[in-house]
Amino acid sequence: MKKVLSSIVVASALLSTGCASMFNGTSQQVAIRSNVEGTNLYVNEAYIGKNSGVTTFKKKENYVIRAKKEGCTDATYPASKSFDATTLLGMLIDLGIITVLIVDGVATGAWQQFDQTNYVLDPVCNS
Repeated sequence: MKKVLSSIVVASALLSTGCASMFNGTSQQVAIRSNVEGTNLYVNEAYIGKNSGVTTFKKKENYVIRAKKEGCTDATYPASKSFDATTLLGMLIDLGIITVLIVDGVATGAWQQFDQTNYVLDPVCNS
C-alpha cells in the first residue's frame, strides 16, 4: 500500500507542472520606457512609473500599455503573445493531456509567452 501511495504522490508531482511553466515560468518581467520626458506609464490602467518602469506580466493575463502626458495624445500598445514551443515537451510525459492542456494551458497560461520584454512607447505631442 505504501508503494502504491508513493507512486501516486510522485506521479502527481510530475504531472502538476507543465514543461513551459517549469522551464520558462508563468510570468515575464517587462521593462517599459518613454523617450518623452514627463510621460506617465500605465499597464492596464495601473501606474508603473514616470519615464520608465519595470513590472511583471502573468502569461495567463492580457495587458495594454499606455503612455500619458498632459497636452499630448495618449499612446497605447497591446502586449502580444505567441506559442511557447517548450510546451511541446509535455507530449513526452503524458501525451500532453495533463501537462499541456491543463497545466500549461488552462491553469497557468504558460503555453504562451510575451513577444517582447522591452517596450518604448511615446505619447504624441504637437510642439
